[in-house]
Amino acid sequence: MENRRSFLTRAALGVAAAGVPSAPAASDQFVVGFIGTGIRANASLIPQFKFNPGFRVAALCDVYKPNLDEAAPRVGGKVDTYGDYRRVLDRKDIDVVVIATPDHWHVPMLIEACEAGKDVYLEKPVSNDIDMCLKGIAAARKYNRVVQVGLMQRSSAPFMEAYKEVQSGILGKVRHVVVINPGGSAPRRNQNAAGGGAQGGGRAAAESSDPPPGLDWEMFQGAAPRRPYSYQRQRNWRSYWDYGCGPLSDWGVHLLDIAHWYLGVTEPSRSAAAAFGWFSRPQDDRVPDTTEISWQYPNFVADYSSRSEVLGTYLWGDEGVLFVNRYGYTVRPVTANWRNTGGKPPFEEKKVALHDEPQNYQASFESDCGRHVMNFLSCIKSRQRPVCDIEIGAFSTIPTLMGGLSIRNGGKTVAWNGHGAAVLA
Repeated sequence: MENRRSFLTRAALGVAAAGVPSAPAASDQFVVGFIGTGIRANASLIPQFKFNPGFRVAALCDVYKPNLDEAAPRVGGKVDTYGDYRRVLDRKDIDVVVIATPDHWHVPMLIEACEAGKDVYLEKPVSNDIDMCLKGIAAARKYNRVVQVGLMQRSSAPFMEAYKEVQSGILGKVRHVVVINPGGSAPRRNQNAAGGGAQGGGRAAAESSDPPPGLDWEMFQGAAPRRPYSYQRQRNWRSYWDYGCGPLSDWGVHLLDIAHWYLGVTEPSRSAAAAFGWFSRPQDDRVPDTTEISWQYPNFVADYSSRSEVLGTYLWGDEGVLFVNRYGYTVRPVTANWRNTGGKPPFEEKKVALHDEPQNYQASFESDCGRHVMNFLSCIKSRQRPVCDIEIGAFSTIPTLMGGLSIRNGGKTVAWNGHGAAVLA
């Protein structure tokens, strides 16, 4: 059993090959503006960009002032705050924009940032809309911008090690992928049947009221359909089709992207079909609480499941199976006839356990996010495409959105035609 620290020491020799340079000089900085300063930005991205001497965070923007009030002291020094993202894009001194907003805002802001000549670190998923994913790719290419999508497992040393296991051929022919994301949108023990949680003080999901002080609800909604304000829509926006695609695109894109990476997938799945239900709460305009998605690819099939099991990605081959998540990976032989014939397994089971990724609000060049930001910095300088370029991120996002489209159309199959997706009759 190998721990993370010893693994990273051993993996350090491979860092340069992964496009991650040593720490840059403090005098060589790119000026950064953050658009969206919620939990993800505060807990991980702001600490990491502040920690990296190649960047200087100069501006923060959020439609909710309490988010800004928390983020500004975390940056420290002189940092300007705005409620309108266009103020950030108008600044000529800003080189880089980090977009960490609700999903429906990702691509509209990305397009405007590219038009303004900014390079972009874009949080995943790329969008909650398939066509917008394609428009995001087009904008990055048209304006020749470096866009890194926040699927940082592609910069992770342990995920790279598991990738090498697959490339070695030890699994044989991989025909089946299973990604497990526990929970869906079912309420936890401290939630009521309407979906209200501890954070919401037991409020019902349907409750509407005036927006709280400091929230620009109109700007929050953007191009989404106009809805009355509710606490759930603000705080649990991922579960609403207007703004996200639920756990399917939130965590599902991470899990499916691993399969795309390991198996060399370069475009979305051929088709997607969903089985789903609202079993823990009444059906409403949020995503279902229980979901199963099946995707067809040219050389394998893949399934997404919200079952109550360990989160991660399985690759099932003729000779072996690999399971990988952020705690490590396991490679083991399949239970074939060798058990019954007295023969030996084709290889010994291997486990690598990893447990000391930095906690929230901490930063490190060794962390997955730290390496991803370093790769972004390297590509800003070289003008090469980063390890999770916008096209990679979009093509891993689109199958999850095809699954969401299937749900919204009663489980009908959604097919990819090379330049879009359509529901089959």
